[in-house]
Amino acid sequence: GGACAAAVSLLPHSIPSDVSERIGRAAARTRLTPNAFTVLGLAGMGAAAALIALGWLWQGGVVLLAASLLDLLDGAVARATGRASDWGAVFDAVSDRLADFAILFAIIVWYSGGRGENAPPDREIILVAVAALSGGMLVSYTRSKAAEFGVQIRSGLGTRAERIVLMAAAAILGGTVGDEGLAIALWLLAALANLTAAQRWILTWAALRERDRTIEATRWKRPDTPFR
Repeated sequence: GGACAAAVSLLPHSIPSDVSERIGRAAARTRLTPNAFTVLGLAGMGAAAALIALGWLWQGGVVLLAASLLDLLDGAVARATGRASDWGAVFDAVSDRLADFAILFAIIVWYSGGRGENAPPDREIILVAVAALSGGMLVSYTRSKAAEFGVQIRSGLGTRAERIVLMAAAAILGGTVGDEGLAIALWLLAALANLTAAQRWILTWAALRERDRTIEATRWKRPDTPFR
């Protein structure tokens, strides 16, 4: 059997099962499949990224939050209708990574030259966005790689729920407060993502070490097999 590594999360990552079922059944009345909700969510994230890349920052942040709600519906519909599948889970996970990349890449595009000739590239924001992007990818990759060796990690300091909130906050603050507000949110996002990646590395190392110790202890406790 696999090991489960526990971790502290800043935000709740699930809703009560009865609430999820009611939401799933209500959404299922649209006759859309779980994968269709995933596609709609990804399209919404693409629209948010396009708005941000064109300088419509706070508008992109609002669309990002709205599109993220669709991410709750695909799983809820799949569970409520009994249509959950391995392919659906893979499709949803890959779509989430693509959406995260699109949002941060859009910020990089806007601050690397999209603001016009009179606004030079903002190196701080670009570098922090790259750090946040790499940290988010490492969070997901560490969980995926750990699962290959039987270690399940389903939480952490800064998983996707926290990253979505901070990405939306960065865009909304950038369009209302200014570049300073966006930079602060991005710094928090980059720090949280990379700390979570490190947290998951440590949890995976500890779980695998404990598993190896258990296997070794079991091996030494086995009685000697008599010769026949």
